Amino acid sequence: MTEAPELPDLSPDDCHPRAAAALTDPFFWSLTDETAPFGNETAHETLTAFRDFRDEQPKGSPLELLDALLARWEVGNDHWDAVDAAEVQALGEEDEYSLLTRDEAILALAFSQIVTEGRLDPEVRRRALLALARQALPALLSAFEGRALDRALRIDRMRAVLSGRWD
Repeated sequence: MTEAPELPDLSPDDCHPRAAAALTDPFFWSLTDETAPFGNETAHETLTAFRDFRDEQPKGSPLELLDALLARWEVGNDHWDAVDAAEVQALGEEDEYSLLTRDEAILALAFSQIVTEGRLDPEVRRRALLALARQALPALLSAFEGRALDRALRIDRMRAVLSGRWD
């Protein structure tokens, strides 16, 4: 039996003060709630990788890290602007793994940067907001079954936070 990977540390007590002030809903800090930005393995790996990346490259672009993670996971690094329901449906039918993992990764990257640095790269924000638009589509919300309403409300809350001032 393999051991479960160790979860990263995540707490409002140990983050950038701007993040603690903005991320007031408890779900932002959950590492196990699948409706939250850090509630899946992709997000855990992204958060850990972002922290390591910042230690090694304090001024590096978070998009460099995203490109490397997506390549390592063999996830398509395209279709960032797709938000039309029919187009997203077709993308999901073509490569559901890439569609979902790409959205999980960009959301985790955006919130990782907020938690770690109290700021947000403009292109990361743009892509994360597009990911939230995709995730709010009925076809993607339906995957959350009994938690679809929770997910929709949390998408709205994540959108509000990402739309705030993070420069």
